[in-house]
Amino acid sequence: MAAETELAGRLLHPAGEGVVFGPGAMRRQLPGLLARLEATRPFLVTTPSVARAGLADEVAKAVGPGLAGTFEGSKEHTPAPVVLDAAAAAGAVDADCLVSLGGSSVVDLAKGVALVLAEGKDLDQHRAHFRPGEGSHRPPLRAPKLPHVAVPTTLSGAEFTGGVGITDPVAGEKRIYADLKLTPRWVVLDPELARATPPALWAATGMKALADTIEVLCSPRATPLTDAVAVGALTLLVEHLSPSTADDTDLAARGRCQFAVAMALPQLASAGVGLVAALRHQLGGGLGVAHGVASTIVLPHVLRWNAPACGEALGRAASAMGLHGPASLIGRVEALTAELGLPRALSEVGVHRGDLPAVADHVLHDPSIATNPRPVESTDAVLGILDAAW
Repeated sequence: MAAETELAGRLLHPAGEGVVFGPGAMRRQLPGLLARLEATRPFLVTTPSVARAGLADEVAKAVGPGLAGTFEGSKEHTPAPVVLDAAAAAGAVDADCLVSLGGSSVVDLAKGVALVLAEGKDLDQHRAHFRPGEGSHRPPLRAPKLPHVAVPTTLSGAEFTGGVGITDPVAGEKRIYADLKLTPRWVVLDPELARATPPALWAATGMKALADTIEVLCSPRATPLTDAVAVGALTLLVEHLSPSTADDTDLAARGRCQFAVAMALPQLASAGVGLVAALRHQLGGGLGVAHGVASTIVLPHVLRWNAPACGEALGRAASAMGLHGPASLIGRVEALTAELGLPRALSEVGVHRGDLPAVADHVLHDPSIATNPRPVESTDAVLGILDAAW
């Protein structure tokens, strides 16, 4: 937050009740959380890979005989047809609570189920819109939502927001839905469950969390609260992401990365995100690039483009890393990407240069750019960043 600006605005608090954390938290805490929510027919949402790892069985055992059903068909980027299928399955067993187990696509799937069951199947009617020069429009989503307990296995952080990204596979676009009531009521951070997460996925989602944290600092809606929390989270991520990736048995490091996400991501309700988020949404929805990978690749290029508008904030981010100034911050981000063995160019992950104009067009209408520190006013500006990242 710039020192010369008046301290005026608003703070929004997600509708979640709390977070439990630590090794074994799922086994010890999940049954009590469901009882607290008075859930008698919880419905589990997860992915085939998480189920194959045996984690779904562990959660089902903790839930007990009251488990009403399980949907294991979650797919990356949360396609709309999968949301409708999962909602039908949850509705058929009269579920009164949702439990998500997995990464951001699974968490968003559970949010999408809650959205459809409460507001109806017409997803286009519920989506948020953004138009340059006109701002964003979010339709009121007033119906009560099913309570949701999230058990994340990555560092994506979707469990701490009321935003949902659902992909329209026909349009090749990720569409955004927003309602604080979609925020999971409880989050269970258990580093023991994160041991099954592949190192590359853990690292990439950690970089996504790092990008979100920097975007919180750079937001025009930043406050002393969001700044302080984001700096603390950034310090934890920079210190613990590499060791937790190198050694999945380092539960202390994995737990601290999870805690960093729990610090930073709730601040999105007040501060918002920016161009990195918009780019990953549309690279994912249109081209299937994983959110963590997309965030990792575009982050340094977005930082360079945004630097004239948020140099002071980038300086604070650099200081949290023990560095000085935006240039050193960008260099450290690039070095960390190399250290983690993650892709550094869109061309490395199957993106063709001819794909970029359509992505740029969708980005220009993504609600996330509403809080980018530098106004995003043309597809040419977005295309320039995508070209640099390609």
